[in-house]
Amino acid sequence: MADIGPVSLDSKKSMDAKKEKLREEAQYEKNRGNTFVKREKWDEAIVCYNRAIELVKDDAIYYANRALCHLMKDSLHQAISDCNEALKLDPNYVKAYQRRASASEKLGSLRAASQDLQEVIRLEPHNNAARKQLEDIKKRMGTKGMKSKSSPISESKSFIPPNNYKPKIIELPDEPSKEERELEKWKDGVGEDINVIKPVKKPPHLRSKRALKNVPIQEIPLGRIDKNTTETDKTVEEVNSKLTELCKPDPPESNKLLSDVLTTEKVENLTAPHNSVQFTSEWKYLKNKIGARGDYLSIIDPEKLPAIFANALESDILSEILQTLHQDIQKFTKKSVSEYLLALSKVKRFSTLTLFLTRDDKEIIRKLLVHCEKEEKLTTGEIAELMELYEV
Repeated sequence: MADIGPVSLDSKKSMDAKKEKLREEAQYEKNRGNTFVKREKWDEAIVCYNRAIELVKDDAIYYANRALCHLMKDSLHQAISDCNEALKLDPNYVKAYQRRASASEKLGSLRAASQDLQEVIRLEPHNNAARKQLEDIKKRMGTKGMKSKSSPISESKSFIPPNNYKPKIIELPDEPSKEERELEKWKDGVGEDINVIKPVKKPPHLRSKRALKNVPIQEIPLGRIDKNTTETDKTVEEVNSKLTELCKPDPPESNKLLSDVLTTEKVENLTAPHNSVQFTSEWKYLKNKIGARGDYLSIIDPEKLPAIFANALESDILSEILQTLHQDIQKFTKKSVSEYLLALSKVKRFSTLTLFLTRDDKEIIRKLLVHCEKEEKLTTGEIAELMELYEV
């Protein structure tokens, strides 16, 4: 029965880490959906919001964004349903009220639309778009204000829309304006004789583990490209050639380049990094130099690791640091291995990184903890704390 407490704590921590991971993936899908909305690709955006809702069901924004897409497709009942779900989660969500009002207006439910718009004005008194839409609805209802039940609207004054009548949908703040559409076209290189290279935005756990490679890019003013300029053509050709090279699979072991062979070259003048960019750059440079990574890690004050990495520590870098601590363990005498293990656990989002530790990584951690217990004389409680932090 003595193990029940720690197991329960581990289980709770693991669940929190999984929830954080799901929220990251859902946010990624929402951002993709927002990009499709800006391009007015409603179906593609709905697919993204569907995935976000499957991952996280308690976020009102995902439902409200999907409602906008249904509204623009004239799937009005679905739009209202999504707005209802959003308002269950957040009763003060102004955009959900506005979108439900627009859908109700198009369905002819003017009283329901006016009630939603009144709620918008109550929450945002300076919302001029909602005020204008409410005034238009009141005119269509045949009155300057909401009439009481004792003075019903007469048939002669009631508004009968023609067959081809389509109620106006007020542009909402997060819909793309004309300027934003033009900006998107500019970013895509529409009308320009160029190849646009865009960054790929993915959460850390979905990113490639391959090392980054430099691609030379020359800045060229858009709209001023001279097709006869050989330097420009040569630069574009070099970039395309480099991209083709990057897409090729890694060579087999027998064909490795000379730079991939381990060397015993002594690396001098190592200095401690101030941020994750400096660390990663130097770390990759030292990859194939025997013992160099151990020397580099040993000059870094463990207490500064959380500040150096901030929230930019990747799972593959964490694995390599653990391997280095194990392989060059004799180099860590002034600063103990346990100090590094504890400092790494204080890096932001560390609980998420532990989800990607492999079986080999955890075996290395166990060996490091044995060293900490025997050589560094850590207590049983301190070892148990590190085991809990690294989930081994």
